[in-house]
Amino acid sequence: MLDLTTSQIEKLLAFRGYGSPSARFWFVGMEEAGGDSASLQIRASKFARYEVLAESHRNFESHDMSKLISTWRIMSAIVGRISGEADWWNTGYAKSYQMNHLGRPDGETYLTEVLPLPKRSLSDWPYASIYGSPKDYLDQVLPNQLTSLQREFAEANPGPQFVFCYGKKYWQYHHDIFDFVTFRDALDGKIQWARNDSTIFILTSFFGYGWTGFGEHFVDRLCDFAISNSPK
Repeated sequence: MLDLTTSQIEKLLAFRGYGSPSARFWFVGMEEAGGDSASLQIRASKFARYEVLAESHRNFESHDMSKLISTWRIMSAIVGRISGEADWWNTGYAKSYQMNHLGRPDGETYLTEVLPLPKRSLSDWPYASIYGSPKDYLDQVLPNQLTSLQREFAEANPGPQFVFCYGKKYWQYHHDIFDFVTFRDALDGKIQWARNDSTIFILTSFFGYGWTGFGEHFVDRLCDFAISNSPK
C-alpha cells in the first residue's frame, strides 16, 4: 500500500515533464517507468512541475545517467539525426546527449507523458489504494491530462516543430491530444503522421532500442521522413 498524503498525490499529478513545452522537439509517451513507494516519495518531495532530466534523476540512488536508457537513446538519436550530427547513432553521442542536453528547460527537447503516475510495467497497478482500478484512474485523470497537453501545445512559444508520440497501444490517446489534425499511415504502416502549419506529428511504436524495430536504418528513414514533411 502506498503511503502518500493528499498533497503528495496532487504534486505527482501536477508533474508535467522534463524540459520546456517551447522546445523544438516534443516526445510524448504514455507513462514513466517506476511506481515504487520510495521513488514516489522522492518525486512528491523534490520534483517541480517541470524538471531537468539528469538533475532530477540523480535523486534516485539506483539511477545512473551515464547508462544508456533505450527510450532516451532513441530520442537522442532522433534529435541528432534531424539536427545533422554526423555521429547521431554513435553510443558515445547518445550518452553525452542524454546526460547533458536531453530534457532541459533551456534546451531543444520536451519529454512528457499522457499519464502522470509512473508504473513498473503495463500490467503493474500499485495505485489501488488511491484509484480502485486502472479504469477508475483513466476516467478521473485522463481528461485533465489531455486538456493540459493541448493547452501546453497551444501556448508554447515558439511551438514545437517535431512531435513524436511513442507507444502504438496508445495511439488513440495521442489522436485525442492532437485532435485538430488528421493522421494517416506511412512507412509501410509503421507510423502515422499529420501536419499543420507549424508542426509535424508522428506516432510510432515504443522507443525500444532494437527489439521494437528502432535500429539505425529505421531511425534514419523515420527522421528523413520527418525532415521531408516538416512544414518549416
